[in-house]
Amino acid sequence: MEALRSVGRVSSLAAVDAIHPKGRRALPFCGSWDNVRGITFLPNEWRESRFRVRLYRFMAESIPLIGAVIWTWGRLAAAPGRFVYSKNDRLYEDPQADMVLGALFGRINRVCFGHPGREEDLLPPFFQSLFLDGAVLGRMEFFADMSGVSTFRFFDSAKIEVDIDSSGNIRVVEAADSGDHVHSGPDLFYYALNASLSQPYGRSIIKAVPFVAHIEQQLLDDMQRSMHNAGYHRLHVKIHPPDKREGESDEAYADRANGYFDSTVAMIRDIETEDNPVTWDDVTIEHIGPSSAGGAKTSNWYLNHRAMIEEICSGTHLSPFLLGYSYNATTNWAQFKYDLVMRQVRSVQSAAISFLNWLANIELALKGFDCTAEWRFDNTLPALAGEQAEVKNKESASIINLYTAGLIDKETASRAASRLV
Repeated sequence: MEALRSVGRVSSLAAVDAIHPKGRRALPFCGSWDNVRGITFLPNEWRESRFRVRLYRFMAESIPLIGAVIWTWGRLAAAPGRFVYSKNDRLYEDPQADMVLGALFGRINRVCFGHPGREEDLLPPFFQSLFLDGAVLGRMEFFADMSGVSTFRFFDSAKIEVDIDSSGNIRVVEAADSGDHVHSGPDLFYYALNASLSQPYGRSIIKAVPFVAHIEQQLLDDMQRSMHNAGYHRLHVKIHPPDKREGESDEAYADRANGYFDSTVAMIRDIETEDNPVTWDDVTIEHIGPSSAGGAKTSNWYLNHRAMIEEICSGTHLSPFLLGYSYNATTNWAQFKYDLVMRQVRSVQSAAISFLNWLANIELALKGFDCTAEWRFDNTLPALAGEQAEVKNKESASIINLYTAGLIDKETASRAASRLV
C-alpha cells in the first residue's frame, strides 16, 4: 500500500501492478485506450454532439415511440447478472468479495441516485446513456488513504467536452458554475457506442431517425386535425332560391328570398333533438362525415402511419412487436427477430461487462484480494427457459463426449464448461 500512498491520487495503474499478483492484466480497463490511441477529438465535433444529445433527449421525452425505443433497448440490455470469481483460471465462490463489491456499488448508487443499491441498479441508466447519448463517460474516485474506491461519478454528455491526444490520454472539460473543471488520467472510463474512425465519440441509437420522426409527428398532427374535423358530423342545408314572381321588383324579390332563407336557417338552428325538420321540396339536407367507420381515408391514415413506424423501427434496429405494435407477425418470425436482437444485446453488454469488471477488480486489488471478478449476464427468459436449457444440455453433452473421446484435455473441458455457467 506504500506504493499507492506515494502517488496520492491514482493517476496510473502502475501502482496497482505493485499489489496485484497479475498486474494490470487482471484489471481490464474498458478497452478504449488501445482502440482510440492516435485519434483526436476535435472540440467543434464534440460541441456539435452536445447539441445532438439535447435533441435526442427531447425526442425521447416527447415522442412516445422514441421513448419506447430507448426504454426497450435499455431494459433488454440491463439483464440481471452476478459476479463470478476465478483464480488460476478456476471458478470459485467468495462471499467476502461479494460483501466488498456490494458495499462498493452501494456507495456508487448513493452518489449517483441518492439511495444505495446493487450492481444491477447501475445498468439501466448506464445503457440509457449509451443508447441515447451515444457514449458513457465517468470518473472513479478513491479514498484519501487509497484503501479502496470511494465512488464513481458519471459525466453529463451535454455539459462536457472531450479530447484525446495522439498518445491516448483523455481529457474531460466539465462546465460548472464555479468554472471549468478538467479531468484526466486512467481513472476515467469512456465507452462509445458504434464508434468509428471518423466519429470516435460514438453514435446514438436514434441518430438515423430524427428526420423520419419529424415526418411521423407531422403525420400524427395532420391526422389529428383531419379526424378532429371529420369527427364533428355536420348537416349541409341547401336552400333553392324561390322563383321571381311576375311584376315583382328586384328589391321585393330579394327581401322575400332573404326572409325565406333566414326563416329556414332559424328553423334548423332552433330545432330540438327530438324534432325533425319539415320544409318544401326546395330544401335539401345532407350529412357530412366519413362514409363508414373503416372508410378509405381511415385506412390510408393507418397505412401511412404504419410506414413511418416501420421506418423508425428499422433505424433503431428493433422490430415493431418489441415496441408494442402487432403487425400479424408469426411466432417463428417473432422468435427469429428476437434472437437477432438478443445477439445485438450481447454485443452491447460487453461495454457494461468491461465497466463492472474494471470497477470490481480495482476495488478487490486495493482490498488485497488475489482473484479476478467477472460479471456474467443472465439473458434467459421464462418463456424460453426450456429451449435455452435444452441448448445448454446439448453443449454440455458435447463437451463431455469430446473429453471422453480424448479430443480435449480436462483443463480445456473445464474452461468450456465454465462458459455455460
